[in-house]
Amino acid sequence: MGLKADATATGRLVDIIRNGRAGPAAARPQSSPAGGLFSLFGTNGRDRRTIGVAWRNQTLFLAETRLGSATPPVLQGVQVTPIPAGMRPGDDTFAVFLRKQISEFCGTMPDIDIWTALPDEQAEQWHFRIAKVPPKERDEVAYWTAKKEHDFDERQSVFDCVIGDELIEQGVPKFPVSATIAGRAALHDMRNIIQRTGFALKGVTTRAAAMQNLFSSGWVSAGCEQYAVVHMDEDWTRIDIYSGTSVMVSRVVKTGFASIIRAVVESYMPTPVFADMPPAGQDVPANIPGEAKVRERLLEESMGDMQCAVATSLTHSIDALHERIAPAIDRLLRQLERTMGHFTNTLGYPQISKLFVATPGGCLRPLLEQFSQYLGLPCASLHSLRGAMTPGAELDLAKLPAEHRETVWAIGLSLSHEGRTQNCVHTFRERRQEDKRLRLCRHIAIGSAVAVALTAVFASYTGTQLAAAKHRQQELRQKLAAFGETMDEQKMMLASVQVQSLRKAVRALSERQVGVAFVSELSSVTPEAVRLSGVRLTRVEPQPATSGKKPAQADEKVQGSAMAIVTGTVSGDILQREAALADFLYRLERSPLVLSVTVEKKGAESGLGAETLQFVATLKLV
Repeated sequence: MGLKADATATGRLVDIIRNGRAGPAAARPQSSPAGGLFSLFGTNGRDRRTIGVAWRNQTLFLAETRLGSATPPVLQGVQVTPIPAGMRPGDDTFAVFLRKQISEFCGTMPDIDIWTALPDEQAEQWHFRIAKVPPKERDEVAYWTAKKEHDFDERQSVFDCVIGDELIEQGVPKFPVSATIAGRAALHDMRNIIQRTGFALKGVTTRAAAMQNLFSSGWVSAGCEQYAVVHMDEDWTRIDIYSGTSVMVSRVVKTGFASIIRAVVESYMPTPVFADMPPAGQDVPANIPGEAKVRERLLEESMGDMQCAVATSLTHSIDALHERIAPAIDRLLRQLERTMGHFTNTLGYPQISKLFVATPGGCLRPLLEQFSQYLGLPCASLHSLRGAMTPGAELDLAKLPAEHRETVWAIGLSLSHEGRTQNCVHTFRERRQEDKRLRLCRHIAIGSAVAVALTAVFASYTGTQLAAAKHRQQELRQKLAAFGETMDEQKMMLASVQVQSLRKAVRALSERQVGVAFVSELSSVTPEAVRLSGVRLTRVEPQPATSGKKPAQADEKVQGSAMAIVTGTVSGDILQREAALADFLYRLERSPLVLSVTVEKKGAESGLGAETLQFVATLKLV
């Protein structure tokens, strides 16, 4: 079954990288993030208040951070409250207690984001790299890569991942991925615990992600590019090696705080150790400190003054503490050295420059000294890191008792953000669907705004044109009013009839006087060499246009209103006669009364001792 699932995941991963086709994804419930105009454009219009909520060992830790869109996060305050005895998470009394503490800490404002962390045994976080692929395919490539490495069942687990910025590893561009797998049952219980308080749960992540938030959010700076963080818990130790703000290598070692306690106790046992160990439930010999006593003194060593000696507080002095914890620390040092060697030699990154250590209660001084001497690196306590904070937050941290230095985990939770923190409540699939919905809403909003703007511009332009037209109309009315009498359609029709009648009367008069006008025109254009012997004027009645002919053809056949036949002689020599006749005919053609001139007959005749040129010309008159 595992081999089949692995082959399927590998095939789908290769298919995505080659063809860009995503495999079928498990169904996810739709989230309902807060909407609004600001959310359409990627901002809520004001700073967000994020509350980190964590409880551990009957202690409740609260931290508040304010994060602006363009400003680094600022710690607003911290609070540590003991959980009453007998009260367990999930009880109704715990819900009432948690609601009261959150309300007193930050008020009941609805715009707060609450983040919490699952127990370490209920969630798994690891880091890997994926090949450089287009942005739309990165989530699916990361999902199927994680599916190939960890064969998880989405019916029982929730998967989420965050993809970092591009990096170059051994000359190959890659993207770092931080992934988390959490059990659905534990996630359901955590969601119920927070929701029963009346506050909305923004996100659920892991303590490892909260630790990474300290650096990835920019709240604190490591002071170098490559550094390591060693987080020791009760039964295990987590080693994270960073490059910038991204975790490159992560390893969990089964050596924890309990291993150090057992090493101290066993150092007082005679050899062989297990031969003289008292049975469970029985007191240890008087000369051997018990585990509870050792734990108490080691916690005091972690929380108290760094110059404090642990040996003076035990029943039988524990001198040379370094040697007593050496068996447990040696195993951890070898794993840490091997992890750092893999980071430097195999992956090709520079040497690690700094080491941060966190243990229960703060940071164990002998552990810091062992790490510093063995690795030759400067070591510091993770719980001592401080970033930007308000004076009120500084006062809260100063007032905290020494046994509650683990508030750094609540601070890390308050620095959570969906862009850089794994969220088991709102996974990458829901975020991608929400991004699609927001992009669609954003496009609709932009399109609507553009349409409204264009409509407003068009309406403004139309209004301006209408106002200008009304102004011109008013000016014309004023001009018409200045003439005195105004015209209407009836008056204009009457005036048109009168004009047509007048034109007909003028035309009739001109037709009667056409002869006189023609004789006057002849007298003005006839040269001295031409003698007119006769003029005959004939009126031509207009003929109706023939049906079926085009208007252009009918116009070509239109004749004048009168015909004139002119006869005469031209005297002079032969050259002068032709020139004088041509000049006479040209002048007639240029006359406004003549439409055309046609010479019907032309010839030379002799008489009275001189030769003349006689002609007959036909003229079409208007």
